[in-house]
Amino acid sequence: MTEPVEENTRAAGEISRMQQELAELHTSLRIQQRVAYAAGLFQGEVTVRTLIESLAEGLLLVDTDQRIILVNHRLEEMFGYAEGEIVAQLLQTLLPDRYVQAHGQHVQTFFQQSQKRPMGQGLELAGRRKDGSEFPMEVGLSYLDTGAGRFALAFVTDISRRKQAEQDLLEQNAALNAFAHTVAHDLVSSVSVLVGMSEYLLESSNDVPQRDLQDYLATIARSGRKMSSIINELLLLASVRQDDVLLEPVDMLPIIETALFRLDEVIHATEAQIIQPDNFPVALGYAPWIEEVWFNYLSNALKYGGRPPRLEIGSTIGADGAIKFWVKDNGDGVPPDQVARLFRPGQRLDTNHPKGHGLGLSIVQQIVRKLSGQVSVESVPGQGSVFGFSLLPVQTE
Repeated sequence: MTEPVEENTRAAGEISRMQQELAELHTSLRIQQRVAYAAGLFQGEVTVRTLIESLAEGLLLVDTDQRIILVNHRLEEMFGYAEGEIVAQLLQTLLPDRYVQAHGQHVQTFFQQSQKRPMGQGLELAGRRKDGSEFPMEVGLSYLDTGAGRFALAFVTDISRRKQAEQDLLEQNAALNAFAHTVAHDLVSSVSVLVGMSEYLLESSNDVPQRDLQDYLATIARSGRKMSSIINELLLLASVRQDDVLLEPVDMLPIIETALFRLDEVIHATEAQIIQPDNFPVALGYAPWIEEVWFNYLSNALKYGGRPPRLEIGSTIGADGAIKFWVKDNGDGVPPDQVARLFRPGQRLDTNHPKGHGLGLSIVQQIVRKLSGQVSVESVPGQGSVFGFSLLPVQTE
C-alpha cells in the first residue's frame, strides 16, 4: 500500500513542477514579445518622427554634400520656413554669407574626424532666417552611420534671450558701478559738510553770530536729510530687487495725494501749479511702491519744470488694455541723446545742475518692471517732458 501512495505523491510533485515551469516560460515569452514589440515600434518611421518632433531643440541631418536631409518642426519654426521647405537645400542657406566658407570647411573636417560635441559646449554661430534676419544660435553636433553613409546630426538652440540677458547684465553692472561711484561721492560730500560744520560750531559756537549759526544748522540739517534720503532709497532698491508682492487693485488718487503731501514744502516754495483729474482707472499694483514712482516723477517735474512749475497728471488706456499714468511738466525737456539713459542708475536729468543722486528713476524702472509694467518718457526740447508708467488693468469677467 505504501508504494502506490509514494508513486502518486511523486507524480503529483512532477506535475506541479511542470506547471510551474510552463507558467515561467509563458511569462518569459510575454516579456520577450513585449520587448520585441517595443523595439519594433522604435525602429518604425512613425515613432522615430515622433521622437524627433518632441525635441525642444531644432534638429537637422546633413549629408557629406552639406545638403539638408531631415529637419524637425522646431528648426523650421526657428528659421521661418514652412514644413518641408528647407529639405534638400544646402546647409549654407541657414547661415549668413560671412560664415559660409569657413563653416563649409568646418563641416568637411567634421565628416573626416567626427566627434560628438554636447550642446553646452557647442559652437555659437548666427543663423539666417528665411526673411534674412539673423539670430544667435548654439550648435551641438553628433553623427550617424547608416548603410547610406555617414550623416552629421546638428542640434540647434536659439540663444537670443540668453544673449540679451547677458548684455543686460553687463550694462546693468556697468551702470551700477557708475552709480556706486556717484552715490559714494554724494554721501562723502554730505558727510564732509555735516562733520566740518559740526566741528566748527563745537569749537567756535560762542563766536558765531546768531544769523550765521542758524544758516550753519540749516545746512547741517539739509546734509543729514540728503544722507537719509540716499539710504532710504538704497533700502527701497534692495527690497524691490529681492521682494515679490501680490498685485492688487489700487486707487490712484490717495496714492498721488500722499506723494504730493511729501512734496508740499517744495510745491509751496516753487509756487507750482498741479492739475489732475477727479478720478483714475483702477489698475493692478502695490500701493507703497507706486507711491515711490509718483514721488520720483513729481519730484523731478518740480525740479526741472518751468518757473513756476506747471504739472499735469493724467492717464490713458492703451489698445492692449494697459493703463498708462503720466506726469507732464513745462520744463526745457530732455535732449534726445539722453532719453535712453534716463532710467539707468547714476544718471541725472540735468548734469549742469546736479540735484539728487541719480537713483530715483532707476528705482522707478525696477518697481514698474516688478509690477509687470513699463516706463516711458516723451520729451521735446523747449516743450517739456512727459514721464509715464503703465500697469496692468483689473480683469473683469
